[in-house]
Amino acid sequence: MNIVTDHISIATKGDCDIVDITSDVQSAVETSGLRHGNVLVFVAGSTAGVTTIEFEPGLLKDLPELFEKIAPRN
Repeated sequence: MNIVTDHISIATKGDCDIVDITSDVQSAVETSGLRHGNVLVFVAGSTAGVTTIEFEPGLLKDLPELFEKIAPRN
């Protein structure tokens, strides 16, 4: 079994900034030379997160509103 480790650095604006990393992950997989396997995406930090969700325009409005409902700033 081959294992390839890589990293992607992403800068965010904070405050529920949503970044689509699909193309970055896809590029890392293509560069790895591997043809079959799994990809693990991990984010270091207690206030960051990774999710698998369809990245579409409504998401940019809906997700921050959801977080405000479940964990209001105040």
